[in-house]
Amino acid sequence: MDFSNTEAKRRNGPDFSALPEGCIARVVSLTSPADACRLATLSPAFKSACDSDVVWASFLPPERPQTVSRSVSSLKELYFSLCDYPILIGDGKMSFSLDRHSGKKCIMLSARALSIIWGDTPIHWSWTCMPISRGRISSCMLSPGTHYAAYLVFKITPTSYGFELLPVEVGVGFTGDDAGKHERSVYFFGENHTRRRRTRRKHAGRSLMLAPAEGSGNYPKERRDGWSEIELGEFLTKEGQDGEVEMRVMETKRGNWKAGLVVEGIEVRPKDEK
Repeated sequence: MDFSNTEAKRRNGPDFSALPEGCIARVVSLTSPADACRLATLSPAFKSACDSDVVWASFLPPERPQTVSRSVSSLKELYFSLCDYPILIGDGKMSFSLDRHSGKKCIMLSARALSIIWGDTPIHWSWTCMPISRGRISSCMLSPGTHYAAYLVFKITPTSYGFELLPVEVGVGFTGDDAGKHERSVYFFGENHTRRRRTRRKHAGRSLMLAPAEGSGNYPKERRDGWSEIELGEFLTKEGQDGEVEMRVMETKRGNWKAGLVVEGIEVRPKDEK
């Protein structure tokens, strides 16, 4: 009997690669998409199991679109297709995708899906500014038991005006739950830009209008797709909950003209806990 080989196996632990592929796939399906990708690098047996439809079916929502399902060769391919290429839903006014790391649902409400004051009046609205805007989404469209955040996705044109030093009030919460709604002020321009504008106005001898103090406020971040985004707020979806989540963006206190804000929509995605 080869005692040295037996001792080596005892030290290294059991060889899980020797398990049936179906057994490995079942265990991996109880983890996460990120874990499945990492486990696939362990051995050829693990890769075969981790790439199987048994695993990726557990990461996909049950109501996945059939039109997309027919255009891919595996459920893993379908999963990453939904991560990288959102599909239109809701008469083309919303798009649906999956969070790459967790598989949770993400929803983008387009500008046309938002409720905008004077939105149908051409003299006030040319689809390049947003004095008051609200977006609503049913929580049943999202993944239950998930900590979500809503983000306004936008661009500022070079000829924009009216937003430079003014805070914009934003908030997110379930409709009818005033206690659970949290509102705060954000700025559409980056912190450095706002600080430069404040310095120029000071040197020009003019009074300032609510210029943010250094390190305060909330400022936009640039996205990989070239747009900017700013967080509007957070909320938690619960198991069995069927409510309406309302997201609000508003600036009407100053009454000044504004232009140059191009809105793509409001994106709702799992909160990055990192």
